[in-house]
Amino acid sequence: MKDLSLMTWKEIKEVDKDRSIVFAVMAPIEEHGWHLPLATDMVEGEFWSRNATETLERAIDVDCYYLPTFPIAAASVNEFYGSFHFSMRTTYEVAYGIIDSLCCMGFKHVIMIASHADPQHQIAVEKAVRRINRKYGISALAPMGQIFMGVGTKPSEKLETFEKEYPNDFHAGWIETSSLLAMDEGYVREGYQDLPDSKISDKDMISKKKQLKAMGKYGYLGCPRVSSKELGKELNDNCIDSIVDAVTRFYKRNGYQKYSDYFLYKILPLHLGFFGMVKRRKVTG
Repeated sequence: MKDLSLMTWKEIKEVDKDRSIVFAVMAPIEEHGWHLPLATDMVEGEFWSRNATETLERAIDVDCYYLPTFPIAAASVNEFYGSFHFSMRTTYEVAYGIIDSLCCMGFKHVIMIASHADPQHQIAVEKAVRRINRKYGISALAPMGQIFMGVGTKPSEKLETFEKEYPNDFHAGWIETSSLLAMDEGYVREGYQDLPDSKISDKDMISKKKQLKAMGKYGYLGCPRVSSKELGKELNDNCIDSIVDAVTRFYKRNGYQKYSDYFLYKILPLHLGFFGMVKRRKVTG
């Protein structure tokens, strides 16, 4: 596993592109409640991809490379301090530019880890990947949209039970809090166990107004109080296993399709943001 950005151009030229896989993470700097850092999605994407590359290099005899994380992502909730969001079009252009550059260098297996579950972000990245694959033939995969939708390795019974008991944990709730606790407890601020639940239905998530109401003064959607390091390890392991499965299938070009088409991509109203700009306003709260 090597950082592509620390190599020279001559070293990259000499890489065997046929047996190389390149990972690129795209995720936002944005608020994650009172208890998680702005870089939560970036930290997750880096952790999952680095651990996946270690498994892949052992399992299928490939060389894995990665790029520094690109802190660019599409989202619509900008009413909190610390959120740096971009339009769907900008996100798409950046994702396309990253993958296109790698393909021009001869890389044939590019994995975009879009570790931010917002449909706007996933659709923008998916759109870039589809354009790349039309241009070069199948060369890139962005599996996180489908993994976030539940496609991938089967979670443990404990996780399935927990998801039923505490559903609709959309942002900085028990899922992300547990995930970061397992990576490094220092990421999570003290007092998360005392935070109240923030509940919203998946249907109401369509409305930005209802999202903001549910987030209240805290800025999260879910139940941080029930988080644990043990849950986080299971969540992270399941996500890493799913990435490994997706990338292995993609590298062999056999059965990867279940990860290649983001389920919500076909909902046309979700594409409308592609034609607009991010609406920012002065944060005063």
